[in-house]
Amino acid sequence: MTYHNLWELILTALRQIAQELIYLTPKIFTALIVFVIAFVFIRAINIVLRKALKFAKLDRFFETLSGFSLPFSITSLLIFLADLGISLIALYVVLGLFLEAQYIHIVTGWLYYGARVISIVVITIFLFSILGVVMNRIRFESRLRSYSLFIILLLVTAMLVDVTALSDQVKSALITGLSIGVGISVGVFAVWFFFHDYFDKLILSKAEVREEES
Repeated sequence: MTYHNLWELILTALRQIAQELIYLTPKIFTALIVFVIAFVFIRAINIVLRKALKFAKLDRFFETLSGFSLPFSITSLLIFLADLGISLIALYVVLGLFLEAQYIHIVTGWLYYGARVISIVVITIFLFSILGVVMNRIRFESRLRSYSLFIILLLVTAMLVDVTALSDQVKSALITGLSIGVGISVGVFAVWFFFHDYFDKLILSKAEVREEES
């Protein structure tokens, strides 16, 4: 390759880069404006929501209604969800500027999958937090505590199966089996919870009869 050809190649590459920059400059400028507007909206909504929710006193209302307090603030959770919604809207607008429809569809699928996984994690943390709070307030028997953990693990397993890459037939079979297991467990627990005094008396009476016969 001669010096002239190398120079022409460099000029062609620089020309293409300049054309791409000229083409992308309005989009980059628009994306920056979108991010600035989203940031301003987030700041404004945070201020408004904090004042409104502070006036509403949702945490105190929930504690009064339920009798226990959550390990996290409802106000902070609502503000986080509002910020997340605005951020996702801004992200979609920016992606629409730079990507084609097919790539946006792929990104949407990944975001949807990530949201499902995050929701499972949040629900799991929420369930264990509620169980921990209730256990601290109420004296649980070891059997009842184990049963509660067992039910929560079954529910979490069912949610995890739903987001795995298994076939629809396998998912359906696993979820059906877990649903049957949860149903039977709840039924057995209900029978024990409402009739355990009767069963205890029945067992004691039979034991006394056997002792008298012996």
